[in-house]
Amino acid sequence: MRSLVQLQQAPWRWQAGLEAALALGLPVGLFTLLGQQPLGLQAALGSFTALYGASLARIDRARLLPLVAVGLLLAAALGVLCAGNLWLTGACLLVVSGLAGVLVLGYRLGPPGPMMFVLVAAVAGRLTAPVALGGVGLPGLRLWGLAALGAALSYLVIVAPLALPTVRRRSPGQGLKALFPGFKLPPDTAVLAVRMVGAVLVAVLLSRPLGAYRSYWVVLSAVAVLQSSPSRRLTIIRGLHRVVGTVLGILVFEALWLLHPAGMLAVAALMVLQGLTEVVVARNYALALLFITPMALLNATLGHPGATLPTVQGRVFDTLLGSGIALGVFWLGEALLHLRAGTAEPDRQEPEEAKGKA
Repeated sequence: MRSLVQLQQAPWRWQAGLEAALALGLPVGLFTLLGQQPLGLQAALGSFTALYGASLARIDRARLLPLVAVGLLLAAALGVLCAGNLWLTGACLLVVSGLAGVLVLGYRLGPPGPMMFVLVAAVAGRLTAPVALGGVGLPGLRLWGLAALGAALSYLVIVAPLALPTVRRRSPGQGLKALFPGFKLPPDTAVLAVRMVGAVLVAVLLSRPLGAYRSYWVVLSAVAVLQSSPSRRLTIIRGLHRVVGTVLGILVFEALWLLHPAGMLAVAALMVLQGLTEVVVARNYALALLFITPMALLNATLGHPGATLPTVQGRVFDTLLGSGIALGVFWLGEALLHLRAGTAEPDRQEPEEAKGKA
C-alpha cells in the first residue's frame, strides 16, 4: 500500500514524454486539421513505435525503431486477418503475446515491453471486426496503412534531431550488436513469458462469458500486471497499482470530459496525457495509470457523443477482471513450481543417501 504513494529511484523522463506526445499528436493532429480525426486515431496505433529504446543514444534508436515498427505492423496485420472470427481473434492474441513475450524479453528490448504489440493486435482486430461480432467494421487494409503512416511519423520525430551535427556528435551510439548481443531466455524470463500466455488464454476464454465490456482491455490488464517481474511482491504491487490507478484515472477522465474535448483540444489532451505517462511511469506505475486511463477512455469515446458511464464501468470491470486473472495465473504457477520442486527433492537427495549407505 505504501508503494502507491512512493516514488521509485528513477529519472523523470521529460525527453521521452515530449517525444511520445509529438509522435501521437502528429498523425492525430494532421488528420484532425483535415477533418478526419477518426483516421488520425487509427494512425496513432503506429505511434507506439516511439516508446521503445528511450534510454538509448538517438542514433541507436534510429537503428532499432524500424525493427519495432515492423513488429507492431505484423501484430496489426495478424489482428486484421483474424478479425472475422472470435476464436481466431483469441488465437491471434495468444500468438502475438507468446511471440512478443519471448522476443522482447529474450532480446531485452526494455520498456514498455511486449504489451504494445498485444495492444496493437487487439485494437486492430476490434476495429476491423464485423459489427455483428462487437467490432467497428472498418476496412482492414486502410487501418494497416494508417498504422504504417503513424509508425513512419513517429520514427521521423525520433530521427529528425540527427539532422543537426551537434546531436550526432553528442550521441555516437554503440550499435545494435553491442546493445543486444543475442537472444537469451533464462528460466525467470521464460516463466514470465509462459505466465503471460497463460493469462491471455484465460482472459480470452472468460472475458465474454463474464460480461467484459471490451475483451482486449481484460487481456491488456493481465499482460501489464505480469510482464515486468517474476517476483511475487512486485507482481502483487503491479496488480494493486493497475486497479487503484485506473479508478483514480477515471476521476481525471470525468473532469476532462466536462470540457467537452473535441477537435484540436482533444488532440492536445491526448498529447499531454501520453507525454505525462512517459514522464512518470518509471517512478510510479499507479501515477502513470492516472494518465493512461483517461487517454484510453478518451480514445474510446471521441466521436461517440452520449453518456460515458457504460464505458467507465466497463473499464473498471475489465481492469479488475484482467488483474484478477493475472494474479490467479501467477499464484497457480507458483503452486505448480513449488509442487514440482517438492517432488524433485527426493531425486536430488537420492545420490547422497546412496553414498551414505555405501
